[in-house]
Amino acid sequence: MGVKKLLPFFALPAILFITQCVSQPPEFSEAQWHEITRSADSEMLYAPNTAADGTFFNPWLKQREHKSGSWFFSKKKKYEKISKTQYGSVKNDYSYLSDNSFDSISYCGHAAVIIKMNGKTIFTDPFLSRAAFIMPKDEYIKFDYSKTPQKPVVLISHNHYDHLDKDSVKKLIKKDAVFIVPLGLKKLLTSYGAKEVHELGWWQSVTLDSVEYTLLPAQHWSRRLGKDQGSRKTLWGGYLIQGSKTVYFSGDTGYFIGFKEFGRFWDIDYAILGAGAYDPRWFMHYSHMNVEEFFSASVDLKAKYAIPMHFGVISLSDEPLLYPLFEIKNALMERPGLGDRVIPLRVGEFIKIQ
Repeated sequence: MGVKKLLPFFALPAILFITQCVSQPPEFSEAQWHEITRSADSEMLYAPNTAADGTFFNPWLKQREHKSGSWFFSKKKKYEKISKTQYGSVKNDYSYLSDNSFDSISYCGHAAVIIKMNGKTIFTDPFLSRAAFIMPKDEYIKFDYSKTPQKPVVLISHNHYDHLDKDSVKKLIKKDAVFIVPLGLKKLLTSYGAKEVHELGWWQSVTLDSVEYTLLPAQHWSRRLGKDQGSRKTLWGGYLIQGSKTVYFSGDTGYFIGFKEFGRFWDIDYAILGAGAYDPRWFMHYSHMNVEEFFSASVDLKAKYAIPMHFGVISLSDEPLLYPLFEIKNALMERPGLGDRVIPLRVGEFIKIQ
């Protein structure tokens, strides 16, 4: 059979595949979504979160499955151009990390934050390498690990490659890092060479050198290549860090009923909250917060200060890399009452803990 006669046999499956991929994305209503999140039962935050097959799930609200092809082939909206000079990264040699009397919070991009408190150096989701698995960073800021004191504490929120970065973890292992991870992740960390790993379920705590760390529910999911790291086979969550100050790190999460519950229980000084990778909303709303939800979460938590994260170094969504920071600063002009409570940091910036 000639090539021309074979073409129709291949053309039909190809057409069907493309048609499926370019199908219109599902309708999404922001108002309806917020109504759903507000009506969730907070008691379900304490419900069993393990299915019969051993996978984890969010008991308060099921995630709808969407075909990613509809996103990749859908029409993208236009965004205002952002000044990299005004919103881009700033240089930081992190030399102050060696000063145990200087308590600080440093933003290293995406969900990588360094908290200095009670003489401890605490990393959240360190993503300090050039790429997460096969996803290269749009902007790479070289991190000097020699400035990191020995035996830092490293908090991992879940196993996605942009939050559990193998290269960064291995470099911190060389500093004798102590790791705190959600259920199911200890085996992976020990395979990388970690000597001390504390594995927690939701609402469980561990105290290390006068600082208490509690894993809290988050509205997300997990997946990584490998038999033991497949879809939802390991847990996810955020962290409450209680030392001289109380700091909440949300990890990856959509807006959910948990924020009000946490704000009811704890007097939170600093809330580090996701505010990026939110477009298109029909696809991202369950797992990531947009800027409006960042503000809502900070109010629900009753946090004295709120710091946005999850932007600045890698593109995972439609909105430009620095757009969340631009949106937050514009929103603060319309919310003068929040100006003293919200601290929008550029990548590389840090604040002194008050």
